Parts: sequence; structure tokens; C-alpha cells
Amino acid sequence: MNICFFLPSSPKGGFNPKLGGGSELALYYLTTQLAKMGVEVHVVIDGEEKSVQTLEGVNVHTQPIPNNPLGAYTSAKSALSSVCTDTGVDVLVGFELSVEWAKATVADALISVAHSGGLKLVYYVGNHYPWLIPKSESNPWLLWRSLKRVVRSAHTLLAASSIMGRAVAREAGVDPARVGIVPFGVPLEEYAPDAHDQRSQRSGVLFVGRIIPHKGLRELVEAARIIGGRGHSLHYTAVGPRGDLWEDYPGSHYRELSGLVELYHLGESFKFTGSLPREEVVRLMRTSRVFAFPSHAEGFGVALIQAMAAGAVPVVYEIEPLTEIVGEAGVYAKLGDPESLAEAIIRAYDDHTLPTLVRQRIQNYSIERVAAQFMKAVEAPEERATPPAGT
Repeated sequence: MNICFFLPSSPKGGFNPKLGGGSELALYYLTTQLAKMGVEVHVVIDGEEKSVQTLEGVNVHTQPIPNNPLGAYTSAKSALSSVCTDTGVDVLVGFELSVEWAKATVADALISVAHSGGLKLVYYVGNHYPWLIPKSESNPWLLWRSLKRVVRSAHTLLAASSIMGRAVAREAGVDPARVGIVPFGVPLEEYAPDAHDQRSQRSGVLFVGRIIPHKGLRELVEAARIIGGRGHSLHYTAVGPRGDLWEDYPGSHYRELSGLVELYHLGESFKFTGSLPREEVVRLMRTSRVFAFPSHAEGFGVALIQAMAAGAVPVVYEIEPLTEIVGEAGVYAKLGDPESLAEAIIRAYDDHTLPTLVRQRIQNYSIERVAAQFMKAVEAPEERATPPAGT
């Protein structure tokens, strides 16, 4: 089988993202594993210059995609048509597609290429934007229009979590039974702690993600104050870009959090590192005792399974999809409640039965297992209805 994935964004560091993670890292892990399984894999991504190279068995096609509707459509269609025609692609996968509204038309290009070439069209999504964002906060009508058309046109629909599957079905008006659940995965051996990284040597509380309001970092700072007030001396490390978007500069929320850290005299115990290379993030995950991920909204949570693979005990709010990922292998707190979050962190820190449960639970997210699930879903009989007119 010959599969082409289309991710219309530009991963930091290229196809193998050295900084950050999320959807881009999930795509890298999935496609390289499929290549190991003997699948011919092509990936089309946005980039500054047009290029083609083979990386770890995957054929990576970089195509500049302008940030305007007409330019984005034309560029994406040209790149996808060329790759699919020249290499004999069987399956075209729209991966995420949740880009800036000005690039929303790349989804229309995807539909056009799949339909004209007689290709099996797959839509695979794990990012909560815009599917789980309240319309009052974000309503990019052009993006909604294009995403809904992809969902209704696809032969196969896949979501990384149950809550994402329900949201896609609800917003696009399709039968929820049509949306298969294939979680994202990670290569467990890349994250497995070394023999000397025993639990007794682990220390501290780690957070990895963007420093933005819905990630719950204000509650984490409040929880740190509460924990310190109870006589516990813990260290906290928050890793991730500090800007209001994706840039690593002192954004408004970061400045607010820094003010709280100073107000509560936590400067020696609560550190913001900014973005770090993935190797350094993995090292921190292997040596941290607790992974606090108090996010208010996620479509999946790649950082969560990375940390669990590294042996850290997760503390999350009791919301989907975090409960779906963690199961019984972590500690839950009440959404938005710093007191509850503080109690959960203390329990996770002291409960010596949890690391074993984490090791067992994370097997569900091994990249080998996930890739097999993906292939099974893609090879299943088509269930798509008649494509919308004009595709």
C-alpha cells in the first residue's frame, strides 16, 4: 500500500520536530513506524522551500503554502497532485488540517485530488482546535466549511480520542459510528527510563506544553503554594513556549504566571524553561516523579503519553480525553480546583503502586500497536456517502 499524509503546517525543526511535539510528533512517529512495516509512505508538509528527501524511510515533500485562500488551495493541490500521480498513491490522509483560517482551502485541495484520482480519502484528527472550542471564542467560518466538507467526503474517519470522535461527528453532521478511534502513539523504547532511573531517584513535578491559559498553569502555581504551605518541599518545572501563540517569548499569560510565582515566593522552586530540545524534554520526563498536566481542553495529549512512557506518574483533571488515556494509572483532580490539584500531586508523589500501573497502561500507546490499528482502519471497507457536489 502507498499512503500519502498531508499536514499543512510547518513543524519546528522539520519532519522530525526537535522542538515541541503534539500532532507533528505524532505524525513523525506514525509514518516512520509504517515505513518499518513495509508501507510506502509520503508526507507533504508546509515549508519555506520546495524539496523532496527520504528520512527514516519516509518520503518527505516540502511545499511552501501561502497564507491566503487562493494561494493555499493552488499550492496544496499542485503538490498533492504531483506526489499522488507520480508515486502511485492509493490512500490520501488529511492529518489534522486545523490550520489558520486563511489556509483552510487546503482541505478543498485535498478533496479535489482524492476525488479526481480515485484515491481513498482518510481524515485523521487529534487536535481540539476548532472542534472542541466554543463558537463564542473561535468561529473561523471558512475553516469550518472546509473541515466539514472533508469529513463528509472522506471514506474513512479517524479520531485520536472518543471525545474528538463525537465532536467531529456532531459538528459535521455524520453518524458517530463512522468515526474510528485510533490514538496517537510513541516508541516506548525512546522514552523508557535507564536502569539507574529508579523511582527513589526521581524527584520533582514536571509540566510540558504551551504556556497559555487553558493549560491550567495558574492552578498549578496555586497548587505549588498550597503544597509548600503544608510543609512539602517540591520542585516544579514548566517546559514549553512562553508566547501567546507558538513563539517562545514572554507572552501575557507567562508574565502573569511569573508575577504569581514571585508573589508566592516560589522563585527557587518553580521554573519556566521555555522550549527545550526533545532530548532534554525526554531526560526531564525520565527523572521527574510526577507529570502534572492540568489542561482544561485537549483533543488527545501527546505530552501525557510521552511522560507516562518515561515512567512519570500523571496528575490530570477528571475530563476527557485525559481520563481515557490515564485510566487507573494516575491521580485525578477536580477541574479548575487548586486545592484538589495539590492533593492529587501529593498523592501521586507518595503512592508507590502507581508506577507499575503506568508501565502497564502505556502499552496501549506503543507506536507498533497504534500503527497496526491505523492500518486495520485504513484497510477496512469504505463507508463514505456520495461526495458533496463540486468536489
